[in-house]
Amino acid sequence: MLDEFFGAACGVVEWVRGVSDRAFAKARSHLHMPALQWLNDWLLGQAEQAHFVARWHGFRLVAADASVLMPAVRPCHQAASAAAADQRLFALYLPGAELTLYANVHSAAESERAMLMAALDRLGPQDVLLLDRGYPAAWVFQILIERGIRFVARCDGANWVAVRRFARSGLDEQDVVLSPVSKADAQDWGCQRAAPSVRLVRNVAPNGAVRVLATNLRPDEAPAAAFASLYHNRWRIEEAFKRLKLRLHLESVSGLSQQALIIDVAAKVLADNIAALMCATAAVDADCALRERRCNRSYAAKALRRMLTPVLLFIGDVIGLIDDALRLLAANTQRYRPDRSPIHRT
Repeated sequence: MLDEFFGAACGVVEWVRGVSDRAFAKARSHLHMPALQWLNDWLLGQAEQAHFVARWHGFRLVAADASVLMPAVRPCHQAASAAAADQRLFALYLPGAELTLYANVHSAAESERAMLMAALDRLGPQDVLLLDRGYPAAWVFQILIERGIRFVARCDGANWVAVRRFARSGLDEQDVVLSPVSKADAQDWGCQRAAPSVRLVRNVAPNGAVRVLATNLRPDEAPAAAFASLYHNRWRIEEAFKRLKLRLHLESVSGLSQQALIIDVAAKVLADNIAALMCATAAVDADCALRERRCNRSYAAKALRRMLTPVLLFIGDVIGLIDDALRLLAANTQRYRPDRSPIHRT
């Protein structure tokens, strides 16, 4: 990949040996992390202005989840700053636009709920947070309610009497009061010891499985029938984790330190977001939505890796390169069924 980069920078098809991989790792480790985060925020702002981020009943959907991150490690002299072999990648993801809003690396010993709390400041007043079954807790809901954050969380696996009664009732929706926040959780997380009031909504999957969703959205903001596709939309963050780790080789880090891992995560999230916007533009040009097709992201990762080098360095005909890339992405699409459910989830 490094030789391919220098070949593209030189404007030739052949690979060019520029520097060694160790020199690249040393230079990459000096990248400024806040600058990479600012670039990603700027890119997302441009996507918002260009209306690439769709809305659901006027709200922006934001999925939250964490994934196991196991960077390649080996014994080295940097024992004090070496990256651990078992970590977690937490992200906030915009499923409609296929863009990562926020990503951060955490210790494997940290709970996913604590990771979520650290990322709440990234949410805006018009966001709806989508949560899977591992996040619901009385204190989590209470904090979200106190901070005015709208949420939709799958809670049919939670041990709440009100949820079990609702699941057996056959009702489409019901307002219930959950168990109060415990004294220990209230002290640990700084929330009130109140019993959160939520709206439960029944959702039946295509395979007949019954899901119970808890939300603080009012019926006038989102009727019960509108929740059918939400859990499927949340699944897009799982696809993003797979793409980052398998297609962009996130775990094949450029260095052995924790700093190198953090830089690699920020850089590859930014690259994946650029690819997402390129694919979205190509899909519009090719009328993919009408044909129920979408751009092949595996192909896009390879095509854009070579195209971005001369574009970002302003080498040659930049506009022509972008047009060629969009044409290639539009010509390499795959069938997409919007209503298809994940096969390994219920």
